[in-house]
Amino acid sequence: MNSKIVSIKDFSFYYGQNKCLKNISLDIAAREVTSIIGPSGCGKSTLLRCFNRMNDLIPNTRVEGTIHIDEKNIYAADVDVVDLRRKVGMVFQRPNPFPKSIFENVAYGLRINGVKNKEFIADKIEKGLINAGLWNEVKDRLRDNALRLSGGQQQRLCVARALAIEPEVVLMDEPASALDPIATAKLEELIVELKKKYTIVIVTHNMQQAARISDITVFLMQGELIERGKTSEIFTRPSKKITEEYITGRFG
Repeated sequence: MNSKIVSIKDFSFYYGQNKCLKNISLDIAAREVTSIIGPSGCGKSTLLRCFNRMNDLIPNTRVEGTIHIDEKNIYAADVDVVDLRRKVGMVFQRPNPFPKSIFENVAYGLRINGVKNKEFIADKIEKGLINAGLWNEVKDRLRDNALRLSGGQQQRLCVARALAIEPEVVLMDEPASALDPIATAKLEELIVELKKKYTIVIVTHNMQQAARISDITVFLMQGELIERGKTSEIFTRPSKKITEEYITGRFG
């Protein structure tokens, strides 16, 4: 049994007066893939962005309750948010490489964290690209502009960029939604491989994807956690009728 790395207790999130996450309690185990599913607007991405406090960037928001990562309350007053985001990496819905070389894209996180040793940086970039399943495709073109890569390669480059700073948790917000089926399959294979080293939390609207790659599935609806369980059970024997209706497409 994997030990928990993220522990959410009675957590709520507000945009102004609107309570969009409602008293959520949830544990996430280390070195597993946890999928968050649910209809559009149910709070999936909002919850994901609470894990690295990306929602802090939105004005007029507030939280109640706690999120602990490695037993540290990430919303405590003394938390260094830059340090938190070093520990909790993020891959967004659409590939967002910088208009720089492949090398500089992966080096970015190291450089903003003050790393200057060229050999160290080169080593981390190679490891990041290997871990992202991209090294063999780009090792001879590291000085090429990253925007010349295909969409699938760009997304794996963004994974490499997130991995280069050696996070413990990797958040992925619908990372395959802009990719074609072949690139999606490669990304899914990569996610399954990465869980040997990392804790992965993925938001997906794709039921088949959640069923294929995740160990645990969390179902949200209207900001509430309806059900959490082993993916195999959620997709075959959900305990709540509304979960079954959503998964089988009879929802609403």
